[in-house]
Amino acid sequence: MRSKILFSALLAALLVACTTVTVPTTFVPSANTDDIRRDVNYLASAELAGRDTGSEGYRKAAQYVAEQFERMGLAPAGDQGYFQDVPFRSASWNGSEPSFVLKGKSGNVSFSFGEEFIAGPSAVSERSSLEADLVFVGYGIEAPEYNLNDYAGLNVQGKVAVILSGRPESLPSEVGAHYASSRNKRETAARHGAVGYITVYTPEREKRRPFARYAEHRHDDTFDWVNREGNPGSATPGLHPGVMLSSEAAGKLFVGAQRSLESIFNEIEKGQNPKGFALPYSAALSTSSKHKEVTSPNVVAVLPGSDPLLKNEYVVFSAHLDHIGKKEDGQIYYGAQDNAAGIAVMLETARLFVESGQAPRRSLLFVAVTGEEKGLLGSDYFAEYPTVPLQSIVANINLDMPMLLYPFRDIIAFGAEHSSLGQIAERAAVHSGLKLSPDPMPEEVIFVRSDHYNFVRRGIPSIYLITGREAQDPNIDGTAMQVAFLKESYHKPGDAPDAGVNYIAAKQFTEVNYLIAREVADTEGRPSWYEGDFFGDLFGTN
Repeated sequence: MRSKILFSALLAALLVACTTVTVPTTFVPSANTDDIRRDVNYLASAELAGRDTGSEGYRKAAQYVAEQFERMGLAPAGDQGYFQDVPFRSASWNGSEPSFVLKGKSGNVSFSFGEEFIAGPSAVSERSSLEADLVFVGYGIEAPEYNLNDYAGLNVQGKVAVILSGRPESLPSEVGAHYASSRNKRETAARHGAVGYITVYTPEREKRRPFARYAEHRHDDTFDWVNREGNPGSATPGLHPGVMLSSEAAGKLFVGAQRSLESIFNEIEKGQNPKGFALPYSAALSTSSKHKEVTSPNVVAVLPGSDPLLKNEYVVFSAHLDHIGKKEDGQIYYGAQDNAAGIAVMLETARLFVESGQAPRRSLLFVAVTGEEKGLLGSDYFAEYPTVPLQSIVANINLDMPMLLYPFRDIIAFGAEHSSLGQIAERAAVHSGLKLSPDPMPEEVIFVRSDHYNFVRRGIPSIYLITGREAQDPNIDGTAMQVAFLKESYHKPGDAPDAGVNYIAAKQFTEVNYLIAREVADTEGRPSWYEGDFFGDLFGTN
C-alpha cells in the first residue's frame, strides 16, 4: 500500500514537471567553430566588398544568411520570404553647398561651409529655405524626472532654437545620452514650436573630437529609411534641417546679446546649466539636395516555440549584417569583427537550438539587420514595422562586434542593470564558468548606441553582449587587446577575418548566448524592467 502511494506521488510530480517547466535546461550543445569560421570568412570576404547597405555585396550577404536559415529548417519570417525590404533615401548635395547668413541691425554675416558650419543634405525635401529669429535654449533638454526644463520661460514658436551640444553634468551618463541625442533635442524643439535648430559645438566636445574632423565629412550623403507615408523615418516634422557651428563661429550669434558665449562656456566649465534667452539676430538657411531611392533587406527567420501559449511570444536575436563597404581608393573595409562575427554567432546559436532536440517554449526570431552603420536604420525600421506583433516581443539580445580576440573569463552585457535580463545573463555566465563584469567604459554610453536601443525605445527589455576583458591566458592583457583593436582595426581595412578572430572565443560566446536565450524562452514569466528604471518608466509598455 505504501509503495503504491509513493508511486502515485512520484507520478503526479512527474506530470507537474512535464506541464509546468520553470527551470531551463542546463545542457549546452557544443558550438562548431568550423561553422563560425566559414560564415565569417565568407561574410568578410573581398567578394562582398564590405557589405555596404544596398550594395551588391550586401545583397549577396543577405542571400547567404537566408540560405543558412533555410538549411537549418528555420521558417521565413520577413515580408517576402526571409526578406524584409527596407526602403531608404539617400540625399546628396545637388552641386551646391548650403548657406547660412546671420542677419542683424548692423548688417549680414555669411558663414563658411566646412570651416564655420556644417550640415547634411536634407532627406526630407530637395529644396528648403528658412528665415527666422534666434533663441538660445541652453542644452535644449526637457527632463521632468530631473527637474530640468531648458525651455522654461522661453518663446521659440516659429523661431530657430540655438542649442549647446552635449548635456549637463547633473544627468547620469545613459540618461544624459538619451536626452542629449540629436533626435531627442530635435523633437523637444519642435514640440515647443521651433521651426529650425542650430547646434553649438562646445569646447568640451572639441576636446573629444575636433570640429574639423566632422567637417571632413561635410560632403557625405544623408541616409534614412522611408516610412509608409513616404517620409524619412528619422526626420522631425516641421523642423528645417539643422546646422552645426564651431565654437568660434557660434560666438558671433551672441555679440550684442545679454550674455556672451564665452561666459556660457565658463558656466559649463563650472558644471552649471546655462539658462536661455532671445538673441538679437535672425538666421537665413537654405539647402539644395538630390535624392536617390535605395532598397536593402533585413533578413528574418523564426524557430517556432513548442508551448501552445508561449509560442506566440518571441525572443529576438539581432545582429547587423552591413558594414561600410569599399572606399574610393579601392580599400575594402571587410568588417570581420564588425559584424560578420556577430552574424556568425547568431547563426550558430540558431543551429544549437535546432540541433539540441529541445524546441524552445517561446519562439525565437533571428533578425539580420541592414543600415546599422548608417545610423541604426534597419533595426529602427524593423522595430517600427515588425513582422510579428510588437507586443509579442518579450526581449532583444543584440550581437554587435563581439570582440572575439582571445578566450575569455568574463562577459559584458550592456543594459544588464536595467532589466531582469541582467540576472539571466549572469546565470548563463556562471553556468559557463565565466562571470558577468560591469561596463568598463560607461563614458561611451554603449547602451544607447547599438541596434538594441531601437527595441528599448519600443519598451522591450534588451541587452547587448560582448566578451569581457579578462583573458584565460594570464599573459594576455584583454583590456590592451580590445583598446588596440578599437584604435587600429575598428572601421578600418585591418578588420579582416585572418587578422585576429579567435574561434575558441567564438565558441564560448555562442554557448553563453544560447544559455541566455534558452532561459528567456523557457521560463514562465517574460523579462521585465526593474522597478523605477528610467528606460523602463519612459518606454515600458510590455
